[in-house]
Amino acid sequence: MLDKDLIAAAELIEVFVTSKGGVYQSDAEKCLYLNFSGKTSRLSFQSLSDLKKIIDKVDLGHMCTLIEHADIEIILLKDNCFVLSGIEIIYLKEILQGAFTMFSLNHIITDCLDRLIVS
Repeated sequence: MLDKDLIAAAELIEVFVTSKGGVYQSDAEKCLYLNFSGKTSRLSFQSLSDLKKIIDKVDLGHMCTLIEHADIEIILLKDNCFVLSGIEIIYLKEILQGAFTMFSLNHIITDCLDRLIVS
C-alpha cells in the first residue's frame, strides 16, 4: 500500500484499492498512480487503459498449463515493465477492473447530476 503521508502530500485521490494494490489519481499532475507488487508506477489514463487491454488478453488457462515454462508474463508499456506471475495477473486484473468501474460510475453520476441541474 502507498504510505498515507505520501497520499496526503501528493494529494492523491483513491480510485480503487484492494489488499494487493490500488489506483490513485493526481489531479495536480494529471496522471494516475498504480501501486502493485511493491512498485508504484506513474501512468497516463491512456497507459492505464492500454495495460488493462493487455492484461485482459492474457490467457491464464494456457499460462497455467505450460509445464515446461514458468508462469510468467512480461508486459512492456512506454516507461514501465511488469513481470507478473499468473496469480499476480489475477490480482492486477481485479484492480484494473475496479478502477475502470469507478471511472464509469463517476461519469454516470456526473452525467445524472448535470441533467438534474439543466432540467
